Amino acid sequence: MEKRVLVFGTFDGIHAGHEFFLRSAKARGTELVVGVARDAHVATFKGHKPSSPEQKRLEKVQNVSMVDSALLCDPEISTFGIIEEVIPDLIVLGHDQQELEQALIAWMGSSGHYVPMIRIKKV
Repeated sequence: MEKRVLVFGTFDGIHAGHEFFLRSAKARGTELVVGVARDAHVATFKGHKPSSPEQKRLEKVQNVSMVDSALLCDPEISTFGIIEEVIPDLIVLGHDQQELEQALIAWMGSSGHYVPMIRIKKV
């Protein structure tokens, strides 16, 4: 049975933590889709611009072997058209994505869309 998993992240330089996160997410389904944060979102949430622009970060993520597809997140913060587009069976969050989790819960409550979520613990 097919199971599409969606994750979100900045992915400004793929490191061992990202690989662990992506591998853990992929293990929970048959297809892994990655939403790459927009440059403006990174600046808002992390207080600085990413080292690489969003298109470069997207390309790097698309080249990770366990990633089936990757796309840029919605242009507006706290909007999740990407969920309507991808239609995931599960959303996997990283250990440090509490703000994202709260935004997703609020969006799901107001949009009528529900997708189960789990969090990957830090190793």
